[in-house]
Amino acid sequence: MSPGEAHVAPYSRRERLRIATIREIKDVARTLLVQEGPENVTIRAIAREMGMTAPAVYRYFSSRDALILQLRVDIFEEMARFMRGVLGQHPEEEPGRRWISGARALRVWAIKHPHEFGLILGPWAPGLGREETKPERHMSWVFGSVFSDLVADLWRVRGFPAPEVEELDPGLARTLTVLSEDQDVDMPPGAIAVMLRCWVRLYGVISMEALGHMSFALSEGQHFFEFELRDLCRVLDISEFYEEVV
Repeated sequence: MSPGEAHVAPYSRRERLRIATIREIKDVARTLLVQEGPENVTIRAIAREMGMTAPAVYRYFSSRDALILQLRVDIFEEMARFMRGVLGQHPEEEPGRRWISGARALRVWAIKHPHEFGLILGPWAPGLGREETKPERHMSWVFGSVFSDLVADLWRVRGFPAPEVEELDPGLARTLTVLSEDQDVDMPPGAIAVMLRCWVRLYGVISMEALGHMSFALSEGQHFFEFELRDLCRVLDISEFYEEVV
Protein backbone atom coordinates (compact mmCIF):
# COMPACT_ATOMS: atom_id res chain seq x y z
CA MET A 1 0.00 0.00 0.00
CA SER A 2 1.45 3.39 -0.98
CA PRO A 3 2.08 5.99 1.76
CA GLY A 4 -0.95 8.05 0.87
CA GLU A 5 -3.28 5.13 0.21
CA ALA A 6 -5.98 4.66 2.84
CA HIS A 7 -7.00 1.18 3.90
CA VAL A 8 -10.66 0.60 3.09
CA ALA A 9 -12.48 -1.99 5.20
CA PRO A 10 -14.57 -4.44 3.14
CA TYR A 11 -17.59 -3.72 5.34
CA SER A 12 -18.67 -0.77 7.42
CA ARG A 13 -18.97 -1.17 11.18
CA ARG A 14 -22.75 -1.32 10.87
CA GLU A 15 -22.55 -4.03 8.21
CA ARG A 16 -20.12 -6.08 10.32
CA LEU A 17 -22.48 -5.86 13.29
CA ARG A 18 -25.38 -6.94 11.08
CA ILE A 19 -23.43 -9.93 9.76
CA ALA A 20 -22.42 -10.92 13.30
CA THR A 21 -26.01 -10.64 14.54
CA ILE A 22 -27.34 -12.76 11.68
CA ARG A 23 -24.71 -15.39 12.45
CA GLU A 24 -25.67 -15.37 16.13
CA ILE A 25 -29.37 -15.68 15.32
CA LYS A 26 -28.68 -18.73 13.18
CA ASP A 27 -26.38 -20.25 15.82
CA VAL A 28 -29.09 -19.86 18.47
CA ALA A 29 -31.68 -21.31 16.08
CA ARG A 30 -29.51 -24.36 15.48
CA THR A 31 -28.95 -24.85 19.22
CA LEU A 32 -32.71 -24.75 19.77
CA LEU A 33 -33.18 -27.22 16.93
CA VAL A 34 -30.78 -29.72 18.52
CA GLN A 35 -31.85 -29.25 22.12
CA GLU A 36 -35.60 -28.71 21.81
CA GLY A 37 -36.68 -29.80 18.32
CA PRO A 38 -37.71 -27.88 15.20
CA GLU A 39 -41.14 -26.86 16.54
CA ASN A 40 -39.38 -24.80 19.22
CA VAL A 41 -37.23 -22.84 16.77
CA THR A 42 -39.29 -19.65 16.94
CA ILE A 43 -38.48 -15.99 16.62
CA ARG A 44 -39.69 -15.37 20.15
CA ALA A 45 -37.49 -18.14 21.60
CA ILE A 46 -34.46 -16.87 19.71
CA ALA A 47 -35.09 -13.32 20.88
CA ARG A 48 -35.36 -14.52 24.47
CA GLU A 49 -32.05 -16.40 24.26
CA MET A 50 -30.29 -13.39 22.74
CA GLY A 51 -31.76 -10.79 25.07
CA MET A 52 -33.54 -9.08 22.18
CA THR A 53 -37.15 -8.36 21.36
CA ALA A 54 -38.94 -10.36 18.69
CA PRO A 55 -39.45 -7.26 16.50
CA ALA A 56 -35.68 -6.70 16.62
CA VAL A 57 -35.04 -10.22 15.29
CA TYR A 58 -37.59 -9.62 12.51
CA ARG A 59 -35.34 -6.83 11.24
CA TYR A 60 -32.91 -9.54 10.17
CA PHE A 61 -35.36 -12.24 9.07
CA SER A 62 -38.78 -11.30 7.76
CA SER A 63 -40.41 -14.50 9.06
CA ARG A 64 -39.72 -17.77 10.82
CA ASP A 65 -39.91 -19.52 7.45
CA ALA A 66 -37.19 -17.23 6.07
CA LEU A 67 -34.96 -18.07 9.03
CA ILE A 68 -35.58 -21.82 8.76
CA LEU A 69 -34.91 -21.71 5.04
CA GLN A 70 -31.53 -20.01 5.58
CA LEU A 71 -30.70 -22.47 8.33
CA ARG A 72 -31.44 -25.33 5.95
CA VAL A 73 -29.24 -23.76 3.26
CA ASP A 74 -26.34 -23.51 5.73
CA ILE A 75 -26.76 -27.12 6.88
CA PHE A 76 -26.98 -28.41 3.30
CA GLU A 77 -23.73 -26.62 2.49
CA GLU A 78 -22.06 -27.92 5.65
CA MET A 79 -23.01 -31.50 4.86
CA ALA A 80 -21.86 -31.16 1.25
CA ARG A 81 -18.50 -29.76 2.41
CA PHE A 82 -18.04 -32.69 4.78
CA MET A 83 -18.75 -35.19 2.03
CA ARG A 84 -16.49 -33.47 -0.47
CA GLY A 85 -13.71 -33.55 2.11
CA VAL A 86 -14.11 -37.33 2.40
CA LEU A 87 -14.31 -37.76 -1.36
CA GLY A 88 -11.10 -35.77 -1.76
CA GLN A 89 -9.22 -38.66 -0.16
CA HIS A 90 -9.73 -40.71 -3.33
CA PRO A 91 -8.54 -39.82 -6.85
CA GLU A 92 -11.20 -38.85 -9.37
CA GLU A 93 -10.11 -41.79 -11.51
CA GLU A 94 -11.65 -44.12 -8.90
CA PRO A 95 -15.36 -43.21 -8.98
CA GLY A 96 -16.37 -46.60 -7.53
CA ARG A 97 -14.40 -46.09 -4.34
CA ARG A 98 -15.51 -42.45 -4.19
CA TRP A 99 -19.19 -43.46 -4.37
CA ILE A 100 -18.78 -46.02 -1.58
CA SER A 101 -16.91 -43.51 0.60
CA GLY A 102 -19.55 -40.87 -0.10
CA ALA A 103 -22.34 -43.20 0.95
CA ARG A 104 -20.58 -44.01 4.21
CA ALA A 105 -19.78 -40.34 4.81
CA LEU A 106 -23.45 -39.38 4.45
CA ARG A 107 -24.40 -41.95 7.09
CA VAL A 108 -21.67 -40.76 9.46
CA TRP A 109 -22.83 -37.15 9.16
CA ALA A 110 -26.49 -38.06 9.59
CA ILE A 111 -25.86 -40.17 12.69
CA LYS A 112 -23.78 -37.39 14.26
CA HIS A 113 -26.33 -34.69 13.36
CA PRO A 114 -29.77 -36.34 13.46
CA HIS A 115 -31.68 -33.12 14.18
CA GLU A 116 -30.02 -31.24 11.35
CA PHE A 117 -30.45 -34.20 9.01
CA GLY A 118 -34.12 -34.35 9.97
CA LEU A 119 -34.54 -30.66 9.16
CA ILE A 120 -33.04 -30.86 5.69
CA LEU A 121 -33.80 -34.39 4.51
CA GLY A 122 -36.30 -35.76 7.01
CA PRO A 123 -40.09 -35.78 6.99
CA TRP A 124 -41.66 -32.35 6.72
CA ALA A 125 -43.40 -30.54 9.54
CA PRO A 126 -45.61 -27.49 8.93
CA GLY A 127 -43.83 -24.16 8.78
CA LEU A 128 -40.28 -25.37 8.26
CA GLY A 129 -39.47 -23.30 5.21
CA ARG A 130 -41.25 -25.58 2.77
CA GLU A 131 -43.19 -22.71 1.27
CA GLU A 132 -40.04 -21.43 -0.42
CA THR A 133 -40.16 -24.02 -3.18
CA LYS A 134 -37.74 -22.52 -5.70
CA PRO A 135 -34.79 -21.99 -3.33
CA GLU A 136 -35.56 -25.38 -1.83
CA ARG A 137 -35.19 -27.11 -5.17
CA HIS A 138 -31.93 -25.29 -5.72
CA MET A 139 -30.27 -26.22 -2.43
CA SER A 140 -31.56 -29.79 -2.60
CA TRP A 141 -29.81 -30.17 -5.93
CA VAL A 142 -26.63 -28.60 -4.54
CA PHE A 143 -26.43 -31.58 -2.24
CA GLY A 144 -27.95 -34.12 -4.63
CA SER A 145 -25.40 -33.17 -7.26
CA VAL A 146 -22.66 -34.61 -5.03
CA PHE A 147 -24.08 -38.08 -5.66
CA SER A 148 -25.26 -37.48 -9.21
CA ASP A 149 -21.76 -36.30 -10.16
CA LEU A 150 -20.25 -39.44 -8.63
CA VAL A 151 -22.58 -41.70 -10.58
CA ALA A 152 -22.02 -39.66 -13.76
CA ASP A 153 -18.26 -40.10 -13.31
CA LEU A 154 -18.78 -43.82 -12.81
CA TRP A 155 -20.86 -43.99 -15.98
CA ARG A 156 -18.20 -42.08 -17.94
CA VAL A 157 -15.22 -44.08 -16.66
CA ARG A 158 -16.56 -47.64 -16.70
CA GLY A 159 -20.35 -47.67 -17.07
CA PHE A 160 -22.84 -49.87 -15.22
CA PRO A 161 -25.90 -51.96 -16.18
CA ALA A 162 -28.82 -49.70 -17.15
CA PRO A 163 -32.00 -50.16 -19.19
CA GLU A 164 -32.27 -48.70 -22.68
CA VAL A 165 -34.64 -45.78 -23.04
CA GLU A 166 -37.07 -48.02 -24.98
CA GLU A 167 -37.38 -50.26 -21.92
CA LEU A 168 -38.59 -47.42 -19.71
CA ASP A 169 -42.17 -46.27 -19.32
CA PRO A 170 -42.55 -43.38 -21.82
CA GLY A 171 -43.64 -40.96 -19.11
CA LEU A 172 -40.63 -41.85 -16.96
CA ALA A 173 -38.30 -41.51 -19.95
CA ARG A 174 -39.63 -38.01 -20.65
CA THR A 175 -39.28 -36.99 -17.00
CA LEU A 176 -35.71 -38.23 -16.81
CA THR A 177 -34.82 -36.52 -20.07
CA VAL A 178 -36.09 -33.22 -18.67
CA LEU A 179 -34.09 -33.79 -15.49
CA SER A 180 -30.97 -34.45 -17.55
CA GLU A 181 -31.44 -31.22 -19.50
CA ASP A 182 -32.45 -29.02 -16.56
CA GLN A 183 -29.67 -30.16 -14.23
CA ASP A 184 -27.03 -30.91 -16.86
CA VAL A 185 -26.72 -34.59 -15.94
CA ASP A 186 -24.58 -36.21 -18.62
CA MET A 187 -26.21 -39.64 -18.62
CA PRO A 188 -28.96 -41.30 -20.65
CA PRO A 189 -32.42 -41.74 -19.04
CA GLY A 190 -31.80 -45.41 -18.15
CA ALA A 191 -28.61 -44.59 -16.24
CA ILE A 192 -30.37 -41.73 -14.45
CA ALA A 193 -33.11 -44.16 -13.41
CA VAL A 194 -30.46 -46.43 -11.86
CA MET A 195 -28.87 -43.42 -10.13
CA LEU A 196 -32.21 -42.41 -8.61
CA ARG A 197 -32.96 -45.99 -7.55
CA CYS A 198 -29.65 -46.13 -5.69
CA TRP A 199 -30.22 -42.72 -4.11
CA VAL A 200 -33.71 -43.66 -2.88
CA ARG A 201 -32.42 -46.83 -1.24
CA LEU A 202 -29.38 -45.13 0.24
CA TYR A 203 -31.38 -42.19 1.55
CA GLY A 204 -34.07 -44.49 2.91
CA VAL A 205 -31.81 -46.69 5.01
CA ILE A 206 -29.79 -43.74 6.33
CA SER A 207 -32.77 -41.56 7.21
CA MET A 208 -34.63 -44.37 8.95
CA GLU A 209 -31.61 -45.07 11.13
CA ALA A 210 -30.69 -41.43 11.80
CA LEU A 211 -34.27 -40.50 12.70
CA GLY A 212 -34.75 -43.50 14.97
CA HIS A 213 -37.23 -45.41 12.82
CA MET A 214 -35.16 -48.60 12.76
CA SER A 215 -34.69 -48.92 16.53
CA PHE A 216 -37.74 -51.18 16.85
CA ALA A 217 -35.88 -53.83 14.85
CA LEU A 218 -32.17 -53.10 15.14
CA SER A 219 -30.10 -52.06 18.14
CA GLU A 220 -27.64 -50.42 15.75
CA GLY A 221 -27.85 -49.91 12.02
CA GLN A 222 -24.34 -50.18 10.62
CA HIS A 223 -24.52 -53.85 9.67
CA PHE A 224 -27.83 -53.42 7.86
CA PHE A 225 -26.48 -50.29 6.13
CA GLU A 226 -23.48 -52.28 4.92
CA PHE A 227 -25.81 -55.06 3.78
CA GLU A 228 -27.68 -52.55 1.60
CA LEU A 229 -24.50 -50.78 0.48
CA ARG A 230 -22.99 -54.06 -0.68
CA ASP A 231 -26.11 -54.76 -2.76
CA LEU A 232 -26.04 -51.26 -4.26
CA CYS A 233 -22.44 -51.92 -5.28
CA ARG A 234 -23.71 -54.91 -7.23
CA VAL A 235 -26.33 -52.69 -8.91
CA LEU A 236 -23.60 -50.24 -9.98
CA ASP A 237 -21.16 -53.05 -10.83
CA ILE A 238 -18.52 -51.81 -8.38
CA SER A 239 -18.47 -54.79 -5.98
CA GLU A 240 -14.72 -55.16 -6.57
CA PHE A 241 -14.19 -51.90 -4.66
CA TYR A 242 -16.31 -52.82 -1.66
CA GLU A 243 -14.33 -53.53 1.49
CA GLU A 244 -15.77 -54.72 4.77
CA VAL A 245 -15.75 -52.19 7.61
CA VAL A 246 -13.99 -53.63 10.65
